[in-house]
Amino acid sequence: MEKEVETFQGKDVQLIVTSLKEWQSDPCVLNKGVILLVLHGEASIMVNFSAWHLHEDSVIVLFPNDAVLLQNVTDDFSVKSLLFSPNVLREASLQLESAVYDSLRKDRCQTDSDVPTKIIRHTFAILSIYFNQPECTCLSQLVVLQLKSFFLGFHEFLSRHPSHYVDENCSLRINEIFGRFHELIERDYKKSRSVDYYAALLHITPKYLNTIVHKRTQQTSKTIIDHYAVMQLKLQLRNSSQSFKEISWEYNFSNYTFFCRYFRKHTGMSPKEFREKV
Repeated sequence: MEKEVETFQGKDVQLIVTSLKEWQSDPCVLNKGVILLVLHGEASIMVNFSAWHLHEDSVIVLFPNDAVLLQNVTDDFSVKSLLFSPNVLREASLQLESAVYDSLRKDRCQTDSDVPTKIIRHTFAILSIYFNQPECTCLSQLVVLQLKSFFLGFHEFLSRHPSHYVDENCSLRINEIFGRFHELIERDYKKSRSVDYYAALLHITPKYLNTIVHKRTQQTSKTIIDHYAVMQLKLQLRNSSQSFKEISWEYNFSNYTFFCRYFRKHTGMSPKEFREKV
């Protein structure tokens, strides 16, 4: 992330002010969790093919493996962000019901109430005190406790004040199947990029899966699967030192040549050219 104005950093946690320019040029997959508080400006954010409008004081929660893209960003757009590693998230998740995270993923953005904003402002203020102490040796543990408190409080707030971001043209059944479809892609994108594979796991026909996905996103199931896999491939090529053949095997391509053709088809460049570019 591009860092501006102030940066507080620990081993597994960061508290930064940024304009999120790296989320604007191309969709990307997060390798960490993020809580955003919009300080200035406006933007539209796509998260796993659902859209929200962000403005000053908006709060949104993002998780590892979320696919994100910022659009329609004003020149003065900036956010304060708490970033935390998957390890910190796992520790904060201990003893919390899975329903807490299910509800946060479905209702992750609040723009109409000042309650989440007040909670996050106070949370960030408390953490800033600790981040400002170079001798503090327990930053990650402090963030874990603050996250646990926030997740529980935000979940309770959402249960009383559910937002209505879900497309009203889609039934509850369609939204549930689409949500499960994306969860399966997050889990198995390295194993398979076949529509038939995911339709079988959902116990529906590939044709019906395409109908559901098109209603939610105006795209095909195959497009969504490939889009997510390519974002993950870009992330891995950017952040790892694995050889191209190792990545090809890991993603279950039949051979290295097919991996290169697949990547070039969706990006316009070879894996080698992409790695050299970034």
